[in-house]
Amino acid sequence: MTNYFMFINQLKRTVIASVIFVGSLNLISCANTAEGAGTGALAGAAGGLVSGLIWGGDPLESAARGAAVGAASGAAVGAVQDAKQSSAKEAPQQTTENSSGQLPSKEQLIAAIGEPAVDGIVALAKCDYSSALSKAKLSKAASEPHYQEAGVWLEALSYAETGDVDKLNASYAEIIKLDKQVSNVLEAQTELSESLSKLKQIRLEHNLPESCS
Repeated sequence: MTNYFMFINQLKRTVIASVIFVGSLNLISCANTAEGAGTGALAGAAGGLVSGLIWGGDPLESAARGAAVGAASGAAVGAVQDAKQSSAKEAPQQTTENSSGQLPSKEQLIAAIGEPAVDGIVALAKCDYSSALSKAKLSKAASEPHYQEAGVWLEALSYAETGDVDKLNASYAEIIKLDKQVSNVLEAQTELSESLSKLKQIRLEHNLPESCS
């Protein structure tokens, strides 16, 4: 009889331990899922900021335009600029209908501005300037002109936040060279200032510090 009760008690302890273990796995899984969803949303918002600088329009619309041009291998710089100049009415109807309040997926952004730029702007949103500038350098070394442009804008955003005036001024010249919609330093500064304000708002919306300092 004693052995029987000992067996029952051991069985109970085993069942309880198993329940606790399974519960822990579920909590970890939920946390990972939530973290992944949060990172995806941040990539969509921050990446959409950069794609908007290059392609124009809201984040979803600009990413769709960029992805469409990027899908055509060997797209010329002129095609990139034509896409940026086109109005929202000229965008695919489905994009126009779905763009309101929605963010582009990371896959769309990668096609539009390149993976280094997407990862870089997420790093910048998290105040990781070293990673942001490293990714910007990779983007600038890409063969696709719009990836290069994304890298230059990412670099300028990083230098503006860190207060590196000399390097920021050098970035303006690169922006004017690559972005045909920006013809002078004042225009580049205006675009940059608006983008920095949007970046701060994105941080707040994703429970990150508004400023890194």
